[in-house]
Amino acid sequence: MDAFEIHLPKEIVSDPPHNSFTPRREENVNTGKILRQRSVFDLDKDGFSPLHAAAAAGQVETVRAILGIDKKLCRLKGSDGKTPLHVATMRGKIDVIRELVLTCVDSVEDDTFQGQTALHLAVLHQEIGAVIAIVELITETNRIQVLYKKDEQGNTALHLATWRKNRQVIEVLVQAMPEESRTFEVNALNKMGLSTLDLLVMFPSEAGDREIYEKLTESGAQRGRDVSASNVEISTSTSEARSALLVVASLVATATFQASLTPPGGTWQDSNIPDVSQNRTSVNTTNQQAHVAGQSIMGTFNGVAFTLFVFFNTIGFSVSLSMLNILTLGFPLRFQLQVCIIAMYFSHNTAMTSIAPDNVKLYCILITSILAATTPVLMRLLEKPIGMLGQFLNSMLRKIC
Repeated sequence: MDAFEIHLPKEIVSDPPHNSFTPRREENVNTGKILRQRSVFDLDKDGFSPLHAAAAAGQVETVRAILGIDKKLCRLKGSDGKTPLHVATMRGKIDVIRELVLTCVDSVEDDTFQGQTALHLAVLHQEIGAVIAIVELITETNRIQVLYKKDEQGNTALHLATWRKNRQVIEVLVQAMPEESRTFEVNALNKMGLSTLDLLVMFPSEAGDREIYEKLTESGAQRGRDVSASNVEISTSTSEARSALLVVASLVATATFQASLTPPGGTWQDSNIPDVSQNRTSVNTTNQQAHVAGQSIMGTFNGVAFTLFVFFNTIGFSVSLSMLNILTLGFPLRFQLQVCIIAMYFSHNTAMTSIAPDNVKLYCILITSILAATTPVLMRLLEKPIGMLGQFLNSMLRKIC
């Protein structure tokens, strides 16, 4: 019997091979039995819960059933402070890992008594599939800071991967780091003042060292003695840049939101809908132009200009909100801030469509609903192509000049 199976409730342990039930059918039957008992909340004498055992055994349906009772069970710590996610990671149970993290995102940040996260354990146990799954999940859920968490010895997952000489894991971890902070993070020092490059040099091996060395140096890795002083300056400048970006993003969001309330030219203060007889006998004047109170004056007379205004204003507002969301990653009360951002987003869209005259209202609805939602994604997709285009144009200008 598997070591973890002794910690499962009696109903979860699989029957002998001669049993007529298939594993899938057996798991479904056991799931129903688990739902009718409260033993899932209890730890045994060794400090393991049924969820730990089900996670270690890779029983996805059982894990899902237990989490259906109480999602908080996914953060229940057992022996050595390990959660169900930790034991699933140590066994390389990728489906269970995804189920646990997607059910309880915070579990990916939980650490053991040794300060090791699930990512640390995946690297230590050479579970490459688990490493890739966790990296994908923390990227999808905006928990990229998990990449940089240190254990009680000050080692990041990249430190451990370098010590293990696992080139594939190193490539996955480095690639997942944002380019703007990659050089800083690959030079993180542990409590002994060692960088990843130090560990590679201190523990040489015959195969793979050269490829690992090239990968690390391409990412800006240096020896610990070279980065210990410069890291202080980098950290300070990064913090200052973040604060400056927060101020700029806040100002842009304020300006674009205010523009949606008071567009160029203002709004009509009264309604004027001329009847047919008036239209036939009167010349067109400003006062006789059909309009509704609260709608944009510019939009009434120049629908194209107003549509362009809505287009660019929406882009600026959406990007600024996206920047605020990214820059406040890890801030306290972040959930409340996200609620405010979402409320502002819908308020802006409502205001823009409300002041749009009937002749351009459809275009404004499409812009504020589709463009506003896709702008942050489009910015990420177009960032590299636009950057390459800018470099090409700069090189052409230098040749001309």
